[in-house]
Amino acid sequence: MDGKIQPDPVLTPYMQNLQADPKQFQSMIEKLLEKYRVQPVGNGFIDLIIDCAGSLQLIDEFARQAVAVEMVTWWCHCTPQSKLAWGCPHGMGGPTNEFGEGYFAECIGYPDFVLANQPDRPDELTLHPAAFAGQSAQLTKNYIQNVLPQAAFYTPCLHPGLWLQVPADWKREHYLLEK
Repeated sequence: MDGKIQPDPVLTPYMQNLQADPKQFQSMIEKLLEKYRVQPVGNGFIDLIIDCAGSLQLIDEFARQAVAVEMVTWWCHCTPQSKLAWGCPHGMGGPTNEFGEGYFAECIGYPDFVLANQPDRPDELTLHPAAFAGQSAQLTKNYIQNVLPQAAFYTPCLHPGLWLQVPADWKREHYLLEK
């Protein structure tokens, strides 16, 4: 052995790429979360709450770094204005908005966008990690931009909660330091 870590044949090329330098990927993700003023829920890389417009840009940035979004859940941004305009909240209580007024309510009754359930999903086993992330980004952005606004449950208060496709044991370092 030459001391190098050998790729795990059980992991997809995409996951092998993330595991090649997990600290670098996690640091890059944290910087993007800060740049886009994302409201993370919990200590992992799931339910990263951001408005729809910002999510489109953030998903592109993730894809450029070969990081894919695997799922989107929905959060109602509850403010006095949204309560009057759209009858918020549309879900259960959640975190206070760290970057403005109100709070987020988890909309558990709304259908999630799950990449693995899409009929035209990219093949994680055969695609280069960057191609997989790019194709995943296109499907996710299309849903947020074109499908969501047509859904019967849609209201303008909805914010996506992005779930990154990263190893389940990854924990947010900033979260751990803050708590």
